[in-house]
Amino acid sequence: MTSRLDLAPDLGTRRPAGVAVRGPRHARARRHGRLPAWAAAWAASHRRGLLVVGGLLLIAGVTHGRGMDGWPGRVNDDEGTYVAQAWAVQHWHTLAHYTYWYDHPPFGWIQIAAYTWATHAFERTATAVTAGREAMLWVKLASCALLYLLARRLRLGRPAAAAAVLLWSLSPLALAVQRMVFLDNLGVMWVLAALVLAASPRRSLLAVAGSAACLAAAILSKETAAVLLPAVALLLWQYRDQRTSSFSLPLFAAVLALLVVLYPLYAALKNELFEGPGHVSLLWAIKWQLFDRPPSGSLLDPHSDARALARSWLDTDPWLLGAGVSLTAVGLAVRRLRAVALALAIQVVMLCRNGYVPYAYVTAMLPFAALLVAGAADTAWNGNRNHHRHRHERRSPAGLPPNAAGRAAVVAALALGTIVVAPQWSHGISQAMTVDRSAPERDATAWATRHLPHDKLLLVDDNAWTDLVARGFRPYPIWFYKLDLDPAVRNSLRHGWRDIDYIMLGPLAPNTLHDLPLVNAALQHSRIVASFGNGEITIRQVLGHPPAQHEGGTPTGPDHAGGIRAAVTVGTVLRFSTD
Repeated sequence: MTSRLDLAPDLGTRRPAGVAVRGPRHARARRHGRLPAWAAAWAASHRRGLLVVGGLLLIAGVTHGRGMDGWPGRVNDDEGTYVAQAWAVQHWHTLAHYTYWYDHPPFGWIQIAAYTWATHAFERTATAVTAGREAMLWVKLASCALLYLLARRLRLGRPAAAAAVLLWSLSPLALAVQRMVFLDNLGVMWVLAALVLAASPRRSLLAVAGSAACLAAAILSKETAAVLLPAVALLLWQYRDQRTSSFSLPLFAAVLALLVVLYPLYAALKNELFEGPGHVSLLWAIKWQLFDRPPSGSLLDPHSDARALARSWLDTDPWLLGAGVSLTAVGLAVRRLRAVALALAIQVVMLCRNGYVPYAYVTAMLPFAALLVAGAADTAWNGNRNHHRHRHERRSPAGLPPNAAGRAAVVAALALGTIVVAPQWSHGISQAMTVDRSAPERDATAWATRHLPHDKLLLVDDNAWTDLVARGFRPYPIWFYKLDLDPAVRNSLRHGWRDIDYIMLGPLAPNTLHDLPLVNAALQHSRIVASFGNGEITIRQVLGHPPAQHEGGTPTGPDHAGGIRAAVTVGTVLRFSTD
């Protein structure tokens, strides 16, 4: 006989029978600030689950929130790029602070912009990246709740479901990437929501449509979430209602396609779907991302960038990712864990191809690794909860229950974790909560604001771009990549790198300088005027400026008084701000 727990494990959506949703009692409760009767009954029936989730969110929130602005440092200016684009959405009502060229779907930073607009985060936090990291905290808490609910809907016990959340929250590697302003974190949240709805105990068509909508939101937040479509479809197939099974997958595919197609439809309406002269193109961007972008190599190649990146992940924390990958075969053999194992296996296979691997790629692997470890432990301890056929355990010839070996393995794993893993994670967590590696970037921005004339043209990374714009630097600073790679920016400078006044950057790799000759020339003709950290950020004054008087007119723009350097972003930002 199916129990109530089987139908709606912790935080399920099933309402107790006989409880009215509307009525005089409901209205009186609302007027007096009390919960309606049905909500109170639901909370009472799920109080243990709510208490567990509340405790988990408290642990995750404190661990994530304390020191989140300081560690990790500003090691990747993708953070600055996404918050700058969110700033442009909020303040300029454009999709990017430079020409939007379809590098990623914009829904990810639109969500960040919604948060910063609603909470005034840009106005009250120390830096723009701080505001973005604050948004990631709430994404993390929502994802933790979804991960717990998914574990319960996969019939993991409360201890195993809680363990999955704790593993994912406390791993130093997970903590690092979850704090950073990566679109992958938003994609993970929406993928987890899609899986939760796919495993809905109601098995309704509304849940199917909701799952498709959440997966579409994940893809429109970070397009790489599309590779997880088979895992969501598999879980949906496993939890289908036989009465509507012929409609479920077609409905899922229709809703998913209708929402995802909004992205190419937007490009088509702007005449930017196909390649052509004088404009960006969605199809060109897709082709570049998939085929023309310099590859990172295969994980199987010991000398590839992909192998080096994977090694850096394992140097931070080898345990969670290593354990999850090693248990993939076990997960594929257990029906209730099959979709989770498939999601992780797909991402491992993608690492082995000769393609580009971004720094944040591991972000979407970690929640499935944590869930797989916890699910394997739950299966070893309790047996497979997919089938409730045996009321009495059969005894083995030795007199032990069939899962005794599994329980011994779980105990051994717990002992190993306590002795070996816990001290390493404790050190990583302590570092994350106490070490401030972002101070050089913040100090450099503060120094530039106080000591540099605000009418000078700065060459900066994207982590500082939004802060300097918000603090009144006109003309707008140039994100250093754009000096060489954006024709509109490059053509606006009549004297090339000589029109740059100051450079505020960290050390750049030799291969980066090779690809950015104008940036390299500006650095070669500059002198250091201030340094922060151990040379992590330097401010340089560029020497060899052209004569003060320029031939021809002087472009102007909003908040500009004129001068040649005002044209730097007029051709890109200001032109697109009116689109």
